[in-house]
Amino acid sequence: MILETVLAFIKTLPSWLMNVCDILIVAVLFLTSITFLAGIWCGIKVIGKRANSIKEISLLPPRIIFVNNEKENK
Repeated sequence: MILETVLAFIKTLPSWLMNVCDILIVAVLFLTSITFLAGIWCGIKVIGKRANSIKEISLLPPRIIFVNNEKENK
């Protein structure tokens, strides 16, 4: 709904400014999706290295609790 309102407003602008705004909106959406996917990839890499030491995963609040192997070995 918000995007439709923004696009309706952009269509009232002069044609050159409308084209610039359209390109900027597409660029922001694309870069946001790339940043989101990169964050997921980094998270999977971090969790993958320590997957055997995960003790608990909770969604609210979002956190991952790892087991401290040094304390268990003593």
